[in-house]
Formats: sequence, structure tokens, C-alpha cells
Amino acid sequence: MSNPKSIGNLLNNNVLKLNGLLNQNSQKNTQAALDTDTKQYIHPILTTQNIRESIALYSRRIEKYNAKVRKLNLEVKHYNSRIISHRRKAMVSLEQRLEESIWKQQHKSLPAEKYNEAVERYNLKHGPQIRKIKLLQEVRPESKQYFVAFLHQYNMQLFNRKKLRNNLQVHVPGDLPKLELYPNKIIDAERDGAKNLPVTVETIRAHRERLEEAGVLNGYEYHGSNRPLKIAFSEEVLSLTDNGKPKSAANGNQSFKEIQTKKVRHNNVSSRIQSLEKNKYRDKGAVASAPANKHCTKKSTGTPRRQDGKICDAPDNRTVNPQKKFTDALEKNELSAVLTASLLDKTELAQDLTAGNYKKYKPLAAKIAKQEAYYGAMHPEDFKELAIQDIFKYAEVLFSSLDVHPGSWVNAYKIWLKEKFQNFNGQTLSKPNMFSQWQKAIEVLRQVRKYSQNHKDWQPLYPSRYFDPAFTYKENNSFEYAYRFFKLDQEKVDSYKKRRIQAEKSLRHKTDTEKAREQIRKFINGRIELQQVYDYAKYNCNREVYSNINALIKTELENMEKYFA
Repeated sequence: MSNPKSIGNLLNNNVLKLNGLLNQNSQKNTQAALDTDTKQYIHPILTTQNIRESIALYSRRIEKYNAKVRKLNLEVKHYNSRIISHRRKAMVSLEQRLEESIWKQQHKSLPAEKYNEAVERYNLKHGPQIRKIKLLQEVRPESKQYFVAFLHQYNMQLFNRKKLRNNLQVHVPGDLPKLELYPNKIIDAERDGAKNLPVTVETIRAHRERLEEAGVLNGYEYHGSNRPLKIAFSEEVLSLTDNGKPKSAANGNQSFKEIQTKKVRHNNVSSRIQSLEKNKYRDKGAVASAPANKHCTKKSTGTPRRQDGKICDAPDNRTVNPQKKFTDALEKNELSAVLTASLLDKTELAQDLTAGNYKKYKPLAAKIAKQEAYYGAMHPEDFKELAIQDIFKYAEVLFSSLDVHPGSWVNAYKIWLKEKFQNFNGQTLSKPNMFSQWQKAIEVLRQVRKYSQNHKDWQPLYPSRYFDPAFTYKENNSFEYAYRFFKLDQEKVDSYKKRRIQAEKSLRHKTDTEKAREQIRKFINGRIELQQVYDYAKYNCNREVYSNINALIKTELENMEKYFA
């Protein structure tokens, strides 16, 4: 297994990659890998000569493909000629024609090979009556016009790609992007006041699918009706020119900051790489004079600690067991320890509920629950059980008139542990979110208790059914129905500052700039490619953010460099 890369290494690699400062060895290794893999380009473009060559390659490819298709369909052609000669001589009744049309309608969804096999079985039973269909269709001559239209649209896409990367000063090899196909742009394209291809979207789709069958296009991707479909050209029919790197953008002269460049006194040669190597280590403070010995870990960037009379960096605690963190925190937090100790086993709780030991029970104070939710040290699963037990204890009085078996309470408890206080992905909610649902459930039960006192004839179901989340209708007389349709008064916000904090935490109020920055950080950490950042900003952010995406990338890189300096 490969060792995971740290954030610092990922950042270093991306910064160096964007600056073109990767060392020569890594470039050689990368070039060796590219020789065996798909070809990569720095700034691919389609010149007029490239378009002519691509059209010539396309014509040769289609000529070979159509010859292959004709040879493959030759047997079908001979078979159908025998069927036609027989049908001309035979008398076909109206009933037989209706039966054949019904059979064709039933089998038209089959693939060509399966359909022809079914035709042979039918003809063996009823005589030579139905013709086979072609296994493959030839590419028509007019498909060349659509291929040229795809090339022109791809050329515009490559031009925009080069413009974005030049603004960011990214001049490193990358994978060839797929064609972002906009059928409506092809339809609306005009020249000298007349449309180039006055056709419909369905016609473009038909020609595109035929070119896929011929191997001219491949790798079809669909991303919804509001985005272009993506598809790649075959390397056999595409001729490209790598515009490469401008003379002013040599590897040794690229930089985001002037500080990164250091001039040598004699030959005026940039030695930025040596400067970067030197700045990897601290040269100020107590750590600069700390001796290197086996007790020092050299992994922490925090405050140094003293060991054996010598200053060393703190050890790395990232491998500590998460469960141990909660256990250590419980020892320091008295409230969390008390609440954890108050939890009961589900069987013991069910017996107490059946015995009616909680008829005068009062729910846990909201202040205590809130303190634990926001600042406590209880494990989320323990906090979840605390909420469930508090709700069940408070609801016990509703079932005092029923002869409830402990097993009914146990079943309800298991159902809530499995299905309640979870998001739509099945993950346990955070403690603050569980606290809000907990308090709403208590308020709902408080209103249900008032209703039961005013309506003596009302009687709930047994706990295992009353608390089942699947019972959501009014006739079910369930807690889930009451919870869903019970409306709590919104809490009044004390001040404008509090509302501001809540808005900033909410995803609904997150600005497009912050969304774009999240994607940029993912790129810096090596989780996504640069082109994916551009695509996200283009289709999910406003135009202003998309136009300034390069400036945002530079700002985030500078901030990350300062953080890891």
C-alpha cells in the first residue's frame, strides 16, 4: 500500500506544478509515464491545417468502416432477397399481414442480432415471410458536415482553455479535454446571414450516435439538461498542434511572488529552487537551535515542548483513537460524566416504563441538554440514547391505561436507535441538531398529554407502533404524524450579531465565492483537477466569480503557502 500524502506535500506539489518548478527527475519520470499512456498537451489547438488533416483522417476511417459494414450485412442482404422473391409469388392474406405487424411491434426493441434470430425462428414456423434488419448502419456522407461542426466547437473550447491557463500562468502538460457539445449552438450558428445546419436537435443526436458506432467519437457523458454533454474524439481522426509554452513563460522564470526569486551575484541566474529548499525549515525562534536527536519527532508545527532538558517538537497525535478522545474528555467534564452514568440498559428501562415508575417524570432541563450539546464531551451515540430515554420516560404516562409488555418498549427503543436522529444518508446527526429535534419531540408530547387529558376517549397505540416512524398518517394515531405537523413558534433572535452568525453557518447563505474557494482548496489538496474547478465555477457560480476564478486560485495558493511556511 502507498503511504498517504500530507497536506503540505500536496500543496508543495501543486504550487510547484503551477509554477513549472518540478525538478528534472520528476519531469523525466512524468514524460516516461506519458509515453506509455495517452498523449498530453500543454496548450492544444486546432489550426486550419489540423482541421484539414482531421477531415482526411475521418474520410479514410469512414470509408473503411462502411466497407466493413457492407461486408457484415451481405449475408442479411442475400437472406432478404430470398424472402422478397418468395413474397412476390405467394398470396398473403390480410390476417397474416396483421399477425406479422403485431409480431414486429412486439420484437422491435430487440438488438439487431437478437431480432434476426427471432426472424429465423418465425420463418421456420410460418415460411419465409419477414425480412431481417441490418446489423449495422453505414455512416452517411452528410455526417461529415456534423463532424466539421463538432471540430469548430471543439476549437473554440480549446481556445478558452488556453486563455484561462495563460492568465493563471499554467504551462504544464495535461490530459486532452473532452468535447463539450452544445447542439443548440450548432443549430443557431450562421454564416453570411444563413444557418450553417438548419436541422433539429434530434438530427444532431442521430448523427452523433452513428459516429459513436463508427468509433469516431467515444466516452459519452451526460450531466443533465442544463449542461453540455461530453464526448471525446478518437485519436485516429483528430490532428492537434501543441501550442506549447510562450518564450516569456520558461520554467526557471515563473513565479507568483518576487520573494521566491533569488539572483546569484555572478551569473544573474535564478535559484528559486534552492531558496525553496532553504525555506522548508525554520530559521527563527527556539526551534532553530534545537538539537536533532531520537526524542524529537520533527512532525509538529505547534509550540515546542521540553524533553530531557532539550527543546523538541510535540509528538504527532493524529493517530489517537477517536473513542479515547471522548473517554479522556469525560474524565474532565463532570456534567458529561453524570449524564453518561444516568443512561439505562434498554431492558431495564423497558421494565421501569412498564411498571409506571415515570408517571411524574419531568424532562431534562433544556439548559442542561443545550450545554451538553454545544460544549459537552458525551459521544454522539450516547447523547442520542440520552435523548431517546428522556422522550420515552416523559411519554410513559400516555400508556398508563394500557397493559404494555416490556417487549413493546424494547422494540420502540430499537427502532428509534436505528432510524431516528439521522440524516438522509443514514449518518447520525450532530449533537446540536439532535438537541433541536429532542426539544421539539418533548414539546409535541407535552401537547399530546394535554390533548389526552381533555379527550378521555382518546387512546394511543402500543409503544412499538405509536413510535414507529413508518406510521405517518392521521388514521395511524402515531407520534410521527404529530411530530411532522406540529409547528413550534420560532425562537426570537436576541441581536443582529446572532442572526449574522447563523446566516454565515447556513449553506443557503453561502456565497458563490465561498463555494468556488472550496473547490479550489480541493484542487490544491490533490482531490480534483484544475479543469473541474473551471467547470464548477462556470456552471454553479455567477459570471463575476467565473471571470475572476484565476485571481481566486492565486489568492488561495498564497494563503496556503503562508499557512505552511
